[in-house]
Amino acid sequence: MLGHKKRVVCAVQRLEAARDAALRARGAVGRARPAAAYLPRLKQLSFKWQRGLKIGAGTFGKVYTVVNTESGQLLAMKELSIGAGDRRALQRAANELRVLEGVLHPHLVRYYGCELHREEMLIFMELCVEGSLEALVVTSGALDEQIVRRYTKQLLSAVHELHSKNIVHRDIKSGNIFLTNEGHCLKLGDFGCAVKIRANTTAPGELQGFVGTQAYMAPEVFMKSSGHGRAADVWSLGCVVTEMASGKRPFSEYDSNYQIMFVVGMGGRPEIPPDLSEEGRDFCHLCLTHEPDKRPRAAQLSTHHFLMVKNDDDCKCETAFLLPKSNEDSMQ
Repeated sequence: MLGHKKRVVCAVQRLEAARDAALRARGAVGRARPAAAYLPRLKQLSFKWQRGLKIGAGTFGKVYTVVNTESGQLLAMKELSIGAGDRRALQRAANELRVLEGVLHPHLVRYYGCELHREEMLIFMELCVEGSLEALVVTSGALDEQIVRRYTKQLLSAVHELHSKNIVHRDIKSGNIFLTNEGHCLKLGDFGCAVKIRANTTAPGELQGFVGTQAYMAPEVFMKSSGHGRAADVWSLGCVVTEMASGKRPFSEYDSNYQIMFVVGMGGRPEIPPDLSEEGRDFCHLCLTHEPDKRPRAAQLSTHHFLMVKNDDDCKCETAFLLPKSNEDSMQ
C-alpha cells in the first residue's frame, strides 16, 4: 500500500514538472529572482588607515581621527552604526557622500570615500583641527566684527557653491561649521541632511520634510504645507551671523524648541545685536526675511557691503586633498 502511494506521488510530481516546463517554454510563467541587497555605489578607499582618538559624537554617529598609514596624513572618520537590514540608515549615509560627488571648494569639508561593513559605514573626510565655530563662540563669546565679516563671506561662498550645484544643505549651524589654518579658514561640513534638488531655479516649496535644527530653521521648513528650497539655507546663514556677533545661540532666551517654532511662526526672528554695524544689521535682516520668495539668494548677498573684507590675506584657504604615498612605502 505504501509503495503504491509513493508511486502515485512521484507520478503527480512528474506531471507537474512537465506542465511547468511547457508553460515556461511558452513564456507563460517565469522564475522569480531574489532581490539583490541594497548596496549604494560609493567611492571606495584607496589607502590603508589606522584609527586614532574619538573627537566627537552626533545624532547619527561618532567621529575619530585616523592616520593614512601610507602617507602619514591625519584625517577624520565618521562611524555610522547601521542595523542589519536598515536600508533607511544606509541610504541616509550614502546620500551624504553622493550629494558631494564632484563638489570641491576651499570652504567645504572634503570627503574622500568610505568603507561599508556589516553594521556600520565608515566615512572618511578632511580633518579640521581647530574644531567647530560653535565651540569657538562658546569659549570666546561675541567675535570681533572683522572676524564675523570674514567668516560670513567664507560661509556664503560655500553656500553659493552648493546652490550652484543644485544642493541644499538644510542644516547650516555653528556646530556644522569647522575651522582650520589657525582659525583663519572656515569650512561647512556635515551633509547628512543635504539633498540634491531637481531644478536650476529656486523653488521655495520644492522640498518637503522637517529637517534641521530648530534654532536655525527657516519658518517655511516647519510649516510643512508650504515646503522649502534654497532660501532656507539663507535664513540659517543669518542665524549663524547673529550668533557670531552676539556670542549667543539664536533664541537662547527660550527653553524649548516648541517655543522657538511658535515665535518664528508668529513672525519672530533671532535678535540682531544692536552693536553690530549698520551694514551687518542690514545683512542679517535680508537673510532673516520671513517670506522665502523675498529672501535674497546667496549670489545676490555676495556683493553686500558687509562682506567687503579688507586684509584677508591670512586666509589661504585651499581645497583639501590626499597626500601621496611616502617614499618609504613606494619603495616596498
